[in-house]
Amino acid sequence: MLGVAWSSSLALAQSVSPSAAPRPSVTSGQVTGSLVQGGTLTMRVDALMPGGWQGLHLIEASVLVNGSVIEHMVFDIEDNKLSLGDQDIAVGTGAVAEGEYLRVSGTDVVVTEGGANLSFRVDAEMVKTITEDPRFRLSVTDDFGTSDQVTLGLAEPEDAGTTWGTVATFAVAALFFGVFAGNLFASKRRPPRRPSIYEAVQLRIEHERAAQDKPS
Repeated sequence: MLGVAWSSSLALAQSVSPSAAPRPSVTSGQVTGSLVQGGTLTMRVDALMPGGWQGLHLIEASVLVNGSVIEHMVFDIEDNKLSLGDQDIAVGTGAVAEGEYLRVSGTDVVVTEGGANLSFRVDAEMVKTITEDPRFRLSVTDDFGTSDQVTLGLAEPEDAGTTWGTVATFAVAALFFGVFAGNLFASKRRPPRRPSIYEAVQLRIEHERAAQDKPS
C-alpha cells in the first residue's frame, strides 16, 4: 500500500511541467537622458513575479558598446543594496558609488513594490561621455536563478508638440499686437483738423471789409 502511494506521488510530480513554475519577467524598461559628461541618465525596469515580488532577487542594468559591457549595475532586492563597479551602497542613503561612466547616489534610486510587481528607477550622473551608440540590457532574476531580460537603445526625447496652452498664448499675443499696431496706425492717420465756424465767419467779414474799402 505504501509502495502504491509513493508511486502515485512520483507520477504526479513528474506530470508537472517545469515550465509551469512561476517565472520572472521584465514587463517594460526604458533608458532616457544624456550620454554626455555631466548629464543625467535615467534607467527604469518594471518586473513581474507571479506569486509576489518577494520572489525576486536581482535587478541588473548593463551598458553595452559593440556588444561589450562597459558598465554594470546590480540592485540586490533583499539587501536593498546597489553595486556599481566595485562599490556597494545602501539605497536611500547619501552614499555614492562610481563606475567608469556612471555615478549613483543612494538617494537617486527609487524602488516601488506591490503585489506581483516591482519597479526600479535610478538617475545616474554621467562622469564620462559615451561617444559611441550604446545598448542597454535590463534584466530581472528570481531567488532560483531564473531570469528575463530586454535589450534596448536610448529612448528619443518625447516631442510635446503644440499644446492648447501654447496656441492660446500665441493667440493672446497676436491679439495684443494687433490692437497695439492698430492704435499706432490710427494715431498716424488722424483726419485733418476741421476749421472752426468762428474762423469762417471772421474770414468772411474780412473779405467783405476788403471789398467795401476798395475804390469804386
